[in-house]
Amino acid sequence: MSCADIMTPNPRYVREDDTIGEAAREIIEHTYINLPVVDAEGRLVGLFGIYDLLALLVPRVAVIGNLLPNLRFMSDDDSELHRKYLSLKDNPVRRAVNREAARVYADTPLIEAIRLFCLNHTTIPVVERGSDRLVGMISYWDAARHIVAPKNAAPGG
Repeated sequence: MSCADIMTPNPRYVREDDTIGEAAREIIEHTYINLPVVDAEGRLVGLFGIYDLLALLVPRVAVIGNLLPNLRFMSDDDSELHRKYLSLKDNPVRRAVNREAARVYADTPLIEAIRLFCLNHTTIPVVERGSDRLVGMISYWDAARHIVAPKNAAPGG
């Protein structure tokens, strides 16, 4: 079984020139964990997701390792977070994209995708070998659904 067998083909994506606000709207509207970010030729640049968005709103020191056990130095006023969002929402998403995100190819064995899910806890873009053009997305739900109830399973299996 390969990733192509269970991926969602032609997934939603944002372009690296789209704004953080546009990407945030898409993520929130569709309750995505993340979205692939592509360049003008449709090549995968990386992922931008809900955790990337939220990490933009708190001081960098608050999200790196366990250096800071609490955020008492920050206001508990959510309007401060909203102001921070407003200050960055018109920036291109390329400034916040996770370029180190895992990716697989259509012919990658499903077990490799499962290994990556266990390590990264996120959806994985499927790219065309050689060009890195985005062709699909595979989620942990896709993998679990296939394992628990394979399409070609015998009744009662």
